[in-house]
Amino acid sequence: MAAARTKKLTKPEVELLIQELLQLGMITHDALLKFAERVNGSEFKHPPKPKIQAMTMTTAKKAVLQKFDCKTVAELRKNKTFTMSMTGEDISLKTKDDWMRLYRRWVAVPESERGQTGPTCINGIDVLENFRPWHVFGLDPKTATSEDVKASFRELVKVHHPDVGGDARVFERLQKMRDSVLALMD
Repeated sequence: MAAARTKKLTKPEVELLIQELLQLGMITHDALLKFAERVNGSEFKHPPKPKIQAMTMTTAKKAVLQKFDCKTVAELRKNKTFTMSMTGEDISLKTKDDWMRLYRRWVAVPESERGQTGPTCINGIDVLENFRPWHVFGLDPKTATSEDVKASFRELVKVHHPDVGGDARVFERLQKMRDSVLALMD
Protein backbone atom coordinates (compact mmCIF):
# COMPACT_ATOMS: atom_id res chain seq x y z
CA MET A 1 0.00 0.00 0.00
CA ALA A 2 1.27 3.46 -0.85
CA ALA A 3 1.95 5.84 2.00
CA ALA A 4 -0.34 8.84 2.30
CA ARG A 5 1.05 11.99 0.67
CA THR A 6 1.58 15.09 2.66
CA LYS A 7 1.65 17.38 -0.39
CA LYS A 8 -0.87 17.78 -3.16
CA LEU A 9 0.09 16.95 -6.73
CA THR A 10 0.80 19.88 -8.98
CA LYS A 11 -1.23 20.50 -12.11
CA PRO A 12 1.61 19.24 -14.39
CA GLU A 13 1.85 16.02 -12.33
CA VAL A 14 -1.91 15.43 -12.68
CA GLU A 15 -1.68 16.22 -16.41
CA LEU A 16 1.06 13.58 -16.72
CA LEU A 17 -1.15 11.01 -15.01
CA ILE A 18 -4.00 11.89 -17.37
CA GLN A 19 -1.70 11.42 -20.37
CA GLU A 20 -0.68 7.98 -19.05
CA LEU A 21 -4.36 7.02 -18.81
CA LEU A 22 -5.12 8.25 -22.30
CA GLN A 23 -2.20 6.23 -23.70
CA LEU A 24 -3.83 3.06 -22.41
CA GLY A 25 -6.41 3.55 -25.16
CA MET A 26 -9.49 2.70 -23.14
CA ILE A 27 -10.25 4.18 -19.76
CA THR A 28 -11.63 1.51 -17.46
CA HIS A 29 -13.05 1.61 -13.97
CA ASP A 30 -9.83 0.15 -12.58
CA ALA A 31 -7.69 2.70 -14.45
CA LEU A 32 -9.76 5.59 -13.08
CA LEU A 33 -9.59 4.13 -9.58
CA LYS A 34 -5.80 3.89 -9.79
CA PHE A 35 -5.68 7.47 -11.07
CA ALA A 36 -7.77 8.67 -8.13
CA GLU A 37 -5.59 6.70 -5.70
CA ARG A 38 -2.44 8.29 -7.12
CA VAL A 39 -3.95 11.78 -6.95
CA ASN A 40 -5.26 11.09 -3.47
CA GLY A 41 -1.89 9.73 -2.38
CA SER A 42 -3.07 6.43 -1.01
CA GLU A 43 -5.19 3.45 -1.87
CA PHE A 44 -8.86 3.76 -1.10
CA LYS A 45 -10.19 1.48 1.55
CA HIS A 46 -13.06 -0.49 0.13
CA PRO A 47 -15.86 -1.05 2.64
CA PRO A 48 -16.63 -4.72 3.22
CA LYS A 49 -19.69 -6.01 1.42
CA PRO A 50 -22.59 -6.26 3.82
CA LYS A 51 -23.50 -9.82 4.64
CA ILE A 52 -26.96 -10.61 3.34
CA GLN A 53 -29.14 -12.26 5.92
CA ALA A 54 -31.25 -15.26 4.97
CA MET A 55 -34.91 -14.42 4.70
CA THR A 56 -37.08 -15.41 7.64
CA MET A 57 -40.34 -17.34 7.38
CA THR A 58 -42.21 -14.31 8.73
CA THR A 59 -40.83 -12.00 6.03
CA ALA A 60 -41.65 -14.48 3.27
CA LYS A 61 -45.14 -15.06 4.65
CA LYS A 62 -45.90 -11.31 4.88
CA ALA A 63 -44.75 -10.74 1.30
CA VAL A 64 -46.84 -13.62 -0.09
CA LEU A 65 -49.93 -12.55 1.86
CA GLN A 66 -49.47 -8.99 0.58
CA LYS A 67 -49.06 -10.24 -3.01
CA PHE A 68 -52.50 -11.88 -2.80
CA ASP A 69 -53.97 -8.96 -0.81
CA CYS A 70 -54.67 -11.17 2.21
CA LYS A 71 -54.20 -10.50 5.90
CA THR A 72 -54.17 -14.09 7.23
CA VAL A 73 -53.25 -17.58 6.07
CA ALA A 74 -56.93 -18.58 6.36
CA GLU A 75 -57.83 -15.73 4.00
CA LEU A 76 -55.08 -16.84 1.60
CA ARG A 77 -56.44 -20.42 1.54
CA LYS A 78 -59.84 -19.01 0.47
CA ASN A 79 -58.36 -16.70 -2.16
CA LYS A 80 -59.56 -17.94 -5.57
CA THR A 81 -56.47 -16.81 -7.48
CA PHE A 82 -54.18 -18.53 -5.00
CA THR A 83 -56.27 -21.71 -4.90
CA MET A 84 -56.43 -21.92 -8.68
CA SER A 85 -52.69 -21.32 -9.06
CA MET A 86 -51.83 -24.04 -6.56
CA THR A 87 -54.18 -26.71 -7.97
CA GLY A 88 -52.48 -30.10 -7.92
CA GLU A 89 -49.64 -28.96 -5.67
CA ASP A 90 -49.14 -30.20 -2.15
CA ILE A 91 -48.25 -27.28 0.10
CA SER A 92 -49.05 -27.08 3.81
CA LEU A 93 -48.16 -23.41 4.51
CA LYS A 94 -46.63 -24.54 7.81
CA THR A 95 -42.92 -24.62 7.06
CA LYS A 96 -40.33 -22.07 6.01
CA ASP A 97 -39.67 -24.14 2.86
CA ASP A 98 -43.35 -23.78 1.86
CA TRP A 99 -43.29 -20.01 2.30
CA MET A 100 -39.94 -19.66 0.55
CA ARG A 101 -41.26 -21.66 -2.41
CA LEU A 102 -44.25 -19.31 -2.65
CA TYR A 103 -42.05 -16.24 -2.22
CA ARG A 104 -39.78 -17.37 -5.07
CA ARG A 105 -42.77 -18.11 -7.27
CA TRP A 106 -44.92 -15.05 -6.62
CA VAL A 107 -42.76 -12.28 -5.18
CA ALA A 108 -39.06 -12.35 -6.15
CA VAL A 109 -35.76 -14.13 -5.90
CA PRO A 110 -34.59 -13.74 -2.28
CA GLU A 111 -31.62 -11.39 -1.98
CA SER A 112 -29.52 -14.18 -0.43
CA GLU A 113 -30.06 -16.33 -3.54
CA ARG A 114 -28.86 -13.77 -6.10
CA GLY A 115 -25.43 -13.78 -7.70
CA GLN A 116 -25.14 -17.55 -7.58
CA THR A 117 -22.90 -19.53 -9.87
CA GLY A 118 -22.92 -23.14 -10.95
CA PRO A 119 -24.25 -25.48 -13.60
CA THR A 120 -27.90 -24.76 -12.78
CA CYS A 121 -27.46 -20.97 -12.51
CA ILE A 122 -28.18 -18.43 -15.24
CA ASN A 123 -27.81 -14.67 -14.73
CA GLY A 124 -27.07 -15.23 -11.04
CA ILE A 125 -30.09 -17.34 -10.08
CA ASP A 126 -30.61 -21.07 -9.79
CA VAL A 127 -33.23 -21.85 -12.44
CA LEU A 128 -34.27 -25.03 -10.63
CA GLU A 129 -35.20 -23.01 -7.54
CA ASN A 130 -36.55 -19.83 -9.12
CA PHE A 131 -38.95 -19.62 -12.06
CA ARG A 132 -38.01 -16.17 -13.37
CA PRO A 133 -38.06 -16.34 -17.18
CA TRP A 134 -37.53 -12.62 -17.81
CA HIS A 135 -34.52 -12.55 -15.51
CA VAL A 136 -33.06 -15.74 -16.98
CA PHE A 137 -33.56 -14.58 -20.57
CA GLY A 138 -32.20 -11.13 -19.68
CA LEU A 139 -35.21 -9.36 -21.20
CA ASP A 140 -37.57 -6.58 -20.16
CA PRO A 141 -41.16 -7.90 -20.15
CA LYS A 142 -42.48 -4.47 -21.19
CA THR A 143 -40.43 -4.22 -24.38
CA ALA A 144 -39.44 -7.77 -25.37
CA THR A 145 -40.94 -9.40 -28.45
CA SER A 146 -41.52 -13.09 -29.09
CA GLU A 147 -38.49 -12.99 -31.40
CA ASP A 148 -36.38 -11.61 -28.52
CA VAL A 149 -37.51 -14.51 -26.33
CA LYS A 150 -36.72 -17.06 -29.02
CA ALA A 151 -33.31 -15.52 -29.70
CA SER A 152 -32.41 -15.49 -26.01
CA PHE A 153 -33.57 -19.10 -25.65
CA ARG A 154 -31.41 -20.14 -28.63
CA GLU A 155 -28.34 -18.50 -27.04
CA LEU A 156 -28.94 -20.23 -23.71
CA VAL A 157 -29.49 -23.59 -25.41
CA LYS A 158 -25.99 -23.38 -26.89
CA VAL A 159 -24.67 -23.72 -23.35
CA HIS A 160 -27.36 -25.67 -21.50
CA HIS A 161 -28.55 -28.31 -24.00
CA PRO A 162 -27.70 -31.86 -22.87
CA ASP A 163 -26.08 -32.58 -26.25
CA VAL A 164 -23.40 -29.98 -25.49
CA GLY A 165 -22.89 -31.11 -21.88
CA GLY A 166 -25.63 -29.09 -20.22
CA ASP A 167 -27.91 -30.29 -17.43
CA ALA A 168 -31.12 -31.86 -18.79
CA ARG A 169 -33.12 -30.40 -15.88
CA VAL A 170 -31.93 -26.88 -16.71
CA PHE A 171 -32.75 -27.39 -20.39
CA GLU A 172 -36.28 -28.58 -19.53
CA ARG A 173 -36.73 -25.58 -17.25
CA LEU A 174 -35.61 -23.23 -20.03
CA GLN A 175 -38.14 -24.81 -22.39
CA LYS A 176 -40.92 -24.31 -19.81
CA MET A 177 -39.88 -20.71 -19.30
CA ARG A 178 -39.83 -20.04 -23.04
CA ASP A 179 -43.20 -21.73 -23.57
CA SER A 180 -44.86 -19.89 -20.66
CA VAL A 181 -43.60 -16.47 -21.82
CA LEU A 182 -44.58 -17.11 -25.44
CA ALA A 183 -48.07 -18.27 -24.33
CA LEU A 184 -48.53 -14.98 -22.47
CA MET A 185 -47.47 -13.02 -25.55
CA ASP A 186 -49.98 -14.70 -27.91
